[in-house]
Amino acid sequence: MSFFDRLANGLGTLLGVLVDTTVQVISGIKRGYEAYKRQGGATGAEVVDEITRKKDRLRSVNDEIMHLRNQRMSSGSLSDRARKRWEDLRAERDQLLSELNQGKEVRAAEKIFETESVIDKVEIGLETTHVLQYNAFADTLGKQCRVCGRPMKLQWKRDLSVVEPKDFYWGCTGWYVVQGDRRACTHTEKLQRNDYGLMTDTTAPEFSMTAEEFGIILTDKGTEKIIDTRLNDLKSDLNSGHRGVELATCPVHGENMVLRRKQNATGLLDAYFLACPYWQPNNAGCTFIEKLKSGSQLAALLKSETGRGVL
Repeated sequence: MSFFDRLANGLGTLLGVLVDTTVQVISGIKRGYEAYKRQGGATGAEVVDEITRKKDRLRSVNDEIMHLRNQRMSSGSLSDRARKRWEDLRAERDQLLSELNQGKEVRAAEKIFETESVIDKVEIGLETTHVLQYNAFADTLGKQCRVCGRPMKLQWKRDLSVVEPKDFYWGCTGWYVVQGDRRACTHTEKLQRNDYGLMTDTTAPEFSMTAEEFGIILTDKGTEKIIDTRLNDLKSDLNSGHRGVELATCPVHGENMVLRRKQNATGLLDAYFLACPYWQPNNAGCTFIEKLKSGSQLAALLKSETGRGVL
């Protein structure tokens, strides 16, 4: 059961709300949430435990799928029994991903309720593009590609030093899935007018300034060094705890993405990326990665994982 009639993410942000009021939107989510609870849906600590159990099972399923994949690649084929097992595991993974997505919706709704008093409306324009970039970090709930059904994510052209609202678009995550010499899906969609309206927690210090002002701060070498140190510390903490990033998952395997640092990076906005736990260099494993190519994404990552953003 879905109780969002618009897009949302785990940061507690609602997208596509240009013409709606905050009260209308949140009241609608509360009605859906309460109906879900009355029907026996798990919430609160119960849904957290449920998500943890399903993630553990998903990890086991993915490990076995990857083992069979490697077996097929080394020998050239699988036995009928192994092929049947692979099909069964993929079906189970699809079911687990569907159930985990429901859990994400519950947690996203609860995040919105927790921050209701500080949620405000932001209309994206030249001075607020960094707010939209901030929300490109987390998985978007409810935006599927109409061509292949995969999740879509907010994107913008990577070669732009200054990003304007018109430069954003929805990109299918199938672009990151390489099949032979082709991408699994290259479908994109322009943002609709309503997509430029967000409801989000506006207390982040990054939102108290314009996109240009925020960009200027990030060019300071001292600030850049501090952020780089904090990201390196976060990477070490996540690695030592064998954890991925909580709010971003691989659309193929469904597991939390791993924070990685490039070798020979040319600067802070070229240094970090998120990768599937099954990613390996030279396309040897899962090819899904997401570059953290804006200060806003780094701020959202730090805020989500440490409680404090860039500023």
